[in-house]
Amino acid sequence: MTKALNPAFFGKTVPLAGQRKQSLGSTITRLIKPELERLPDGRYLKTQSMQNRCCIDMEVGSRLVYVMDDHGYLVQVEDWGRAW
Repeated sequence: MTKALNPAFFGKTVPLAGQRKQSLGSTITRLIKPELERLPDGRYLKTQSMQNRCCIDMEVGSRLVYVMDDHGYLVQVEDWGRAW
């Protein structure tokens, strides 16, 4: 059986390959940016975008159409789905 390397060389005990922690991958999460655009007919179009690895904005999710009710709240009236 192989022993761990000499701690005097590295300053601490170095674990063997099977005893090392598994890499968890990237912990960076991309931020989703909602955008609200007023359409010419008075409705509002909400889209969501995020940046990919190359820092290019790309649309995610579906496009939602809202109208303003009597109390000033946005109410969803349509779902335009994905623009393929």
